[in-house]
Amino acid sequence: MKYIDIHSHLIFDVDDGSNSLEQSIIELERIKRIGLEDVVCTPHFRKGKIEKIKKTKQNYLELKRHASKMGINLYIGNEIMYSDKMIDLLNRKRLLTLNNTRYVLFEFKRNENMDINHIITILDELVENGYKPILAHPELYLNYHNIEYINRIKDTGAMLQMDATSITCKRNIKVYRFSKKLLKEKLIDIVASDSHATKTRNHDSFIKAYKKISKKYGFNYANIIFKENPLEIIRGN
Repeated sequence: MKYIDIHSHLIFDVDDGSNSLEQSIIELERIKRIGLEDVVCTPHFRKGKIEKIKKTKQNYLELKRHASKMGINLYIGNEIMYSDKMIDLLNRKRLLTLNNTRYVLFEFKRNENMDINHIITILDELVENGYKPILAHPELYLNYHNIEYINRIKDTGAMLQMDATSITCKRNIKVYRFSKKLLKEKLIDIVASDSHATKTRNHDSFIKAYKKISKKYGFNYANIIFKENPLEIIRGN
Protein backbone atom coordinates (compact mmCIF):
# COMPACT_ATOMS: atom_id res chain seq x y z
CA MET A 1 0.00 0.00 0.00
CA LYS A 2 1.37 3.40 -1.01
CA TYR A 3 -0.13 6.14 1.14
CA ILE A 4 -0.25 9.79 0.11
CA ASP A 5 -0.84 12.70 2.49
CA ILE A 6 -2.22 15.91 0.97
CA HIS A 7 -2.53 18.03 4.14
CA SER A 8 0.33 18.67 6.56
CA HIS A 9 2.14 21.50 8.31
CA LEU A 10 5.75 20.39 7.90
CA ILE A 11 7.30 23.58 6.59
CA PHE A 12 9.06 25.15 9.53
CA ASP A 13 8.54 28.61 11.00
CA VAL A 14 5.66 29.72 8.78
CA ASP A 15 2.49 28.81 10.73
CA ASP A 16 1.36 26.89 13.83
CA GLY A 17 3.04 23.70 12.60
CA SER A 18 6.74 22.90 12.89
CA ASN A 19 8.77 25.55 14.69
CA SER A 20 12.17 24.64 13.29
CA LEU A 21 14.03 22.69 10.63
CA GLU A 22 15.07 20.22 13.33
CA GLN A 23 11.44 19.59 14.31
CA SER A 24 10.51 19.08 10.65
CA ILE A 25 13.34 16.59 10.17
CA ILE A 26 12.14 14.58 13.19
CA GLU A 27 8.73 14.38 11.52
CA LEU A 28 10.35 13.36 8.24
CA GLU A 29 12.02 10.52 10.11
CA ARG A 30 8.61 9.45 11.40
CA ILE A 31 7.21 9.66 7.86
CA LYS A 32 10.06 7.51 6.59
CA ARG A 33 9.51 4.97 9.36
CA ILE A 34 5.83 4.45 8.52
CA GLY A 35 6.55 4.05 4.81
CA LEU A 36 4.96 7.27 3.57
CA GLU A 37 6.65 8.55 0.40
CA ASP A 38 4.51 11.45 -0.82
CA VAL A 39 3.43 14.41 1.35
CA VAL A 40 1.92 17.76 0.40
CA CYS A 41 2.98 20.61 2.69
CA THR A 42 0.02 22.95 3.21
CA PRO A 43 0.88 25.86 5.53
CA HIS A 44 -1.99 28.04 6.63
CA PHE A 45 -2.69 31.13 4.55
CA ARG A 46 -4.70 33.76 6.40
CA LYS A 47 -3.21 37.22 5.92
CA GLY A 48 -2.10 37.15 2.32
CA LYS A 49 1.28 38.81 2.71
CA ILE A 50 3.66 38.27 -0.19
CA GLU A 51 6.58 38.09 2.26
CA LYS A 52 5.05 34.97 3.86
CA ILE A 53 4.76 33.30 0.45
CA LYS A 54 8.45 33.96 -0.22
CA LYS A 55 9.47 32.60 3.18
CA THR A 56 7.22 29.58 2.75
CA LYS A 57 8.78 28.70 -0.60
CA GLN A 58 12.32 29.26 0.71
CA ASN A 59 11.81 27.03 3.76
CA TYR A 60 9.99 24.46 1.66
CA LEU A 61 12.93 24.12 -0.72
CA GLU A 62 15.32 23.67 2.19
CA LEU A 63 13.10 20.98 3.74
CA LYS A 64 12.60 19.32 0.35
CA ARG A 65 16.36 18.79 0.03
CA HIS A 66 16.41 16.87 3.31
CA ALA A 67 13.31 14.89 2.37
CA SER A 68 14.78 13.88 -0.99
CA LYS A 69 17.79 12.35 0.73
CA MET A 70 15.35 10.22 2.75
CA GLY A 71 13.39 9.08 -0.29
CA ILE A 72 10.38 11.27 0.52
CA ASN A 73 8.68 13.40 -2.13
CA LEU A 74 7.43 16.74 -0.84
CA TYR A 75 4.96 18.96 -2.67
CA ILE A 76 3.70 22.42 -1.77
CA GLY A 77 0.30 24.07 -1.42
CA ASN A 78 -1.73 26.03 1.10
CA GLU A 79 -4.55 25.39 3.51
CA ILE A 80 -6.48 28.56 2.81
CA MET A 81 -8.77 30.19 5.34
CA TYR A 82 -11.80 31.31 3.34
CA SER A 83 -12.30 35.01 2.76
CA ASP A 84 -14.23 36.91 0.10
CA LYS A 85 -10.85 37.66 -1.54
CA MET A 86 -9.86 34.01 -1.90
CA ILE A 87 -10.75 33.51 -5.57
CA ASP A 88 -9.18 36.81 -6.59
CA LEU A 89 -5.97 35.90 -4.74
CA LEU A 90 -5.96 32.47 -6.38
CA ASN A 91 -6.37 34.00 -9.82
CA ARG A 92 -3.52 36.41 -9.12
CA LYS A 93 -1.27 33.52 -7.97
CA ARG A 94 -1.03 34.97 -4.49
CA LEU A 95 -2.21 31.66 -3.02
CA LEU A 96 -0.79 28.19 -3.58
CA THR A 97 -2.86 25.37 -5.01
CA LEU A 98 -1.85 21.77 -4.29
CA ASN A 99 1.31 20.95 -6.26
CA ASN A 100 0.48 23.76 -8.69
CA THR A 101 -2.66 21.97 -9.88
CA ARG A 102 -6.24 23.25 -9.97
CA TYR A 103 -6.98 21.59 -6.61
CA VAL A 104 -7.56 24.10 -3.80
CA LEU A 105 -7.53 23.06 -0.14
CA PHE A 106 -9.49 25.51 1.98
CA GLU A 107 -11.24 25.73 5.31
CA PHE A 108 -13.77 27.77 7.22
CA LYS A 109 -13.47 29.01 10.80
CA ARG A 110 -14.39 26.22 13.21
CA ASN A 111 -17.27 28.20 14.70
CA GLU A 112 -18.51 29.35 11.30
CA ASN A 113 -22.28 29.49 10.95
CA MET A 114 -22.62 30.62 7.36
CA ASP A 115 -25.83 29.88 5.50
CA ILE A 116 -25.43 26.64 3.54
CA ASN A 117 -26.64 28.37 0.37
CA HIS A 118 -23.74 30.81 0.65
CA ILE A 119 -21.30 27.92 1.02
CA ILE A 120 -22.73 26.34 -2.12
CA THR A 121 -22.30 29.66 -3.95
CA ILE A 122 -18.63 29.81 -2.89
CA LEU A 123 -18.02 26.29 -4.15
CA ASP A 124 -19.82 26.98 -7.42
CA GLU A 125 -17.68 30.09 -7.97
CA LEU A 126 -14.48 28.10 -7.38
CA VAL A 127 -15.59 25.52 -9.95
CA GLU A 128 -16.64 28.21 -12.43
CA ASN A 129 -13.15 29.72 -12.14
CA GLY A 130 -11.60 26.40 -13.08
CA TYR A 131 -10.64 25.20 -9.60
CA LYS A 132 -11.31 21.87 -7.92
CA PRO A 133 -12.22 22.65 -4.31
CA ILE A 134 -11.28 20.41 -1.41
CA LEU A 135 -12.99 21.29 1.86
CA ALA A 136 -10.65 20.54 4.74
CA HIS A 137 -11.96 18.58 7.73
CA PRO A 138 -15.75 19.13 7.36
CA GLU A 139 -16.28 16.96 10.44
CA LEU A 140 -14.80 19.73 12.60
CA TYR A 141 -17.51 22.27 11.75
CA LEU A 142 -20.13 21.40 14.36
CA ASN A 143 -22.68 23.79 12.85
CA TYR A 144 -22.73 21.72 9.66
CA HIS A 145 -23.19 18.25 11.12
CA ASN A 146 -25.98 17.59 8.70
CA ILE A 147 -25.79 14.89 6.03
CA GLU A 148 -28.08 16.89 3.74
CA TYR A 149 -25.58 19.77 3.85
CA ILE A 150 -22.71 17.39 3.12
CA ASN A 151 -24.51 15.93 0.11
CA ARG A 152 -25.23 19.40 -1.23
CA ILE A 153 -21.56 20.32 -0.87
CA LYS A 154 -20.50 17.19 -2.76
CA ASP A 155 -23.06 17.86 -5.48
CA THR A 156 -21.02 20.94 -6.45
CA GLY A 157 -18.10 18.67 -7.31
CA ALA A 158 -16.16 19.56 -4.16
CA MET A 159 -14.12 16.89 -2.39
CA LEU A 160 -14.12 16.33 1.37
CA GLN A 161 -10.92 15.75 3.34
CA MET A 162 -11.13 14.24 6.83
CA ASP A 163 -8.39 14.59 9.46
CA ALA A 164 -6.94 11.28 10.64
CA THR A 165 -7.30 12.26 14.30
CA SER A 166 -11.04 12.72 13.87
CA ILE A 167 -11.45 8.95 13.59
CA THR A 168 -8.59 7.84 15.85
CA CYS A 169 -9.31 10.11 18.82
CA LYS A 170 -12.54 10.37 20.84
CA ARG A 171 -11.57 13.60 22.58
CA ASN A 172 -14.49 15.36 20.87
CA ILE A 173 -17.24 12.75 20.79
CA LYS A 174 -19.44 14.78 18.42
CA VAL A 175 -16.64 14.98 15.86
CA TYR A 176 -15.84 11.29 16.29
CA ARG A 177 -19.45 10.17 15.81
CA PHE A 178 -20.02 12.37 12.77
CA SER A 179 -16.74 11.16 11.28
CA LYS A 180 -17.94 7.56 11.58
CA LYS A 181 -21.20 8.50 9.92
CA LEU A 182 -19.43 10.20 7.00
CA LEU A 183 -17.19 7.17 6.50
CA LYS A 184 -20.05 4.72 6.77
CA GLU A 185 -21.90 6.56 4.00
CA LYS A 186 -18.62 6.88 2.04
CA LEU A 187 -18.90 10.65 1.77
CA ILE A 188 -15.23 11.30 2.53
CA ASP A 189 -12.91 11.56 -0.48
CA ILE A 190 -9.53 11.88 1.27
CA VAL A 191 -8.11 11.23 4.72
CA ALA A 192 -5.02 13.31 5.55
CA SER A 193 -2.80 13.73 8.58
CA ASP A 194 -3.15 17.49 9.17
CA SER A 195 0.11 16.87 11.02
CA HIS A 196 1.62 19.81 12.88
CA ALA A 197 4.81 17.86 13.65
CA THR A 198 4.03 17.83 17.38
CA LYS A 199 3.71 15.04 19.95
CA THR A 200 -0.07 14.96 19.62
CA ARG A 201 -0.55 15.94 15.96
CA ASN A 202 1.77 13.88 13.78
CA HIS A 203 1.79 11.15 11.17
CA ASP A 204 1.31 8.28 13.60
CA SER A 205 -2.43 9.04 13.54
CA PHE A 206 -2.39 8.80 9.74
CA ILE A 207 -1.41 5.12 9.80
CA LYS A 208 -3.73 4.40 12.73
CA ALA A 209 -6.60 5.89 10.73
CA TYR A 210 -5.73 3.79 7.69
CA LYS A 211 -5.71 0.57 9.71
CA LYS A 212 -8.99 1.41 11.42
CA ILE A 213 -10.79 2.48 8.25
CA SER A 214 -9.57 -0.44 6.15
CA LYS A 215 -10.74 -2.87 8.86
CA LYS A 216 -14.12 -1.28 9.55
CA TYR A 217 -15.09 0.20 6.17
CA GLY A 218 -13.16 -2.02 3.78
CA PHE A 219 -9.76 -2.10 2.11
CA ASN A 220 -11.12 -0.89 -1.23
CA TYR A 221 -12.56 2.29 0.29
CA ALA A 222 -9.38 2.88 2.34
CA ASN A 223 -7.32 2.50 -0.84
CA ILE A 224 -9.45 5.15 -2.56
CA ILE A 225 -9.21 7.77 0.19
CA PHE A 226 -5.60 7.16 1.22
CA LYS A 227 -4.07 6.52 -2.18
CA GLU A 228 -6.13 6.76 -5.36
CA ASN A 229 -7.83 10.13 -4.81
CA PRO A 230 -4.70 11.76 -3.31
CA LEU A 231 -2.69 10.49 -6.29
CA GLU A 232 -5.18 12.08 -8.69
CA ILE A 233 -4.79 15.34 -6.79
CA ILE A 234 -1.00 15.58 -6.85
CA ARG A 235 -1.05 14.60 -10.55
CA GLY A 236 -3.65 17.28 -11.24
CA ASN A 237 -6.09 14.89 -12.90
